[in-house]
Amino acid sequence: MTTTVARAAVSRASVRLHMVGEPSRVAVRTAALTAGVGWTAVMLLRLLLGGVVGMGDDGNGDRLLCMFGVVGSHPWNANPSAHVYPTWVPHTYYGEACGVKESGEPYYSSQLLVLGLAKTLTPLLGLPGALDLRAAGFVLALAFGAIIALLVTLLPGPLWLRLVATGGIGLVMCDSAFADWFISPYSEVAGMVGLLLLCPALLLLWRSPIAPLSGVVLTTAAVLFAMTAKTQMLSVLPVAMLALLWLPSARRKNNKAAAANAAAKDNSAQQRLKRWLAVRWPALIACVLLCGVAVGFTATQPKRLNQIVWYDAVFLEMLPHSPDPMGDLKALGADPRLVTSMNTVIFDPNSAARTPYWDDFKRNVTPAKIMLHFLKHPTRLVGMGARGLQGMTNPTLHHIGSYPADSGHQPFAKERRIVVVTKIFEFFRSVPALIPLLWLGTIVLGAVLASRTWARQSARAVGRLAVCLVITLLLQFGMVIMTEGASDLNKHLITADFLTALCIPLSALCFWLLYRREHAMEPEGPQAG
Repeated sequence: MTTTVARAAVSRASVRLHMVGEPSRVAVRTAALTAGVGWTAVMLLRLLLGGVVGMGDDGNGDRLLCMFGVVGSHPWNANPSAHVYPTWVPHTYYGEACGVKESGEPYYSSQLLVLGLAKTLTPLLGLPGALDLRAAGFVLALAFGAIIALLVTLLPGPLWLRLVATGGIGLVMCDSAFADWFISPYSEVAGMVGLLLLCPALLLLWRSPIAPLSGVVLTTAAVLFAMTAKTQMLSVLPVAMLALLWLPSARRKNNKAAAANAAAKDNSAQQRLKRWLAVRWPALIACVLLCGVAVGFTATQPKRLNQIVWYDAVFLEMLPHSPDPMGDLKALGADPRLVTSMNTVIFDPNSAARTPYWDDFKRNVTPAKIMLHFLKHPTRLVGMGARGLQGMTNPTLHHIGSYPADSGHQPFAKERRIVVVTKIFEFFRSVPALIPLLWLGTIVLGAVLASRTWARQSARAVGRLAVCLVITLLLQFGMVIMTEGASDLNKHLITADFLTALCIPLSALCFWLLYRREHAMEPEGPQAG
């Protein structure tokens, strides 16, 4: 009797709180606000409670921060990668000291927007120094909470389903593999937050048969922020264009009768193209803007950094895993004697850049030629993919510490406050083939849900999101392994790890919406999401 009474009480409470059934708009807004504030608090607590956690500086942190006239406050004889030093103090840079090593070229990233806000907030939050990375963590935690609130608002189904789905996404971002980046001097976190913002942006874009202008604007903003985090994030551009052009984004001005008459008179390919363009002009403007920014962003990237990237692609990835490294160099138009520089980085004393053959290498070996050479050897691509999958199974960067020097933890110690995703990836380490199976399952479930005519638009949008997420993931994965290759693979694949982790809650949501049709079908009365 007690169990029956308890179940009845829970059922009545669920109805009163709109946790079951189609929620009202007020209930959705209340739940969204609660979830957003709650997950912001969770993120701030896991970053700051009991002492700050973040990521040390592996030597590349000042690329961005030096542009604000600050320098790390660690002691001169300390290893900045072993511990976290969040406080940066004023400093005047001279010559080529600021920017990319050896060239002084400025390094641009959307993360500069976050760091600029952090510099403004540092004194307002009572933090020491000119710029404290804890302020950047605060900004990103607020953005994370706002994204969670948007997801609760835009997902389909009852409130309990929305809260469970966003709870899974919240656990992904709060995991130690990803949350530590919030208090760090690196640009990768901007890419992850931008991709997370893209999720509600696409749900808004596809929630009706004609994409609203607000969806086009939010999607464009999310893509711009993610794409300009770092050059490898340009992989999101083709998927963004596909998403923007998937549905019409404007209504035709002529009435139905006139449209039918015009279609009957002339149904040529040219006329169909004109009609297709006529209902997609807002999205087309957004695509032109994104392409223009992508070209400009690529052109402003440091030339020295591009040299480092493609040097690593040849001397750390291609040659060490080649059955004929000298033949590869000949095929690229480089001197075969450069084979002695295999397994070096560009700064090493015995690197190719310090040989008399370097000028010929720079003149003859282009990124296009390197990519084409990889594509001509598909079996090599399989090996690269296998090494990439193995690298993805270890998202924890053990060469960078998580704790401040005065925290009592050993140098390079890694925090494990929330490790749900980390544990899953540790399991993947024994069977890396499970990762592509997860990708396949996600895209199949997404495609099936997106094609269900009985599902409401917001539910089909979830399916389209799953498809676009996996395509973005594959492009990002391919971009990394064909450029950076074996150079710091775990760090450069962190965005692919993040997208793979998002596949888990997203595929589960797609499965549930297919399994419980009543949560995906259009309700009989007015609905909020």
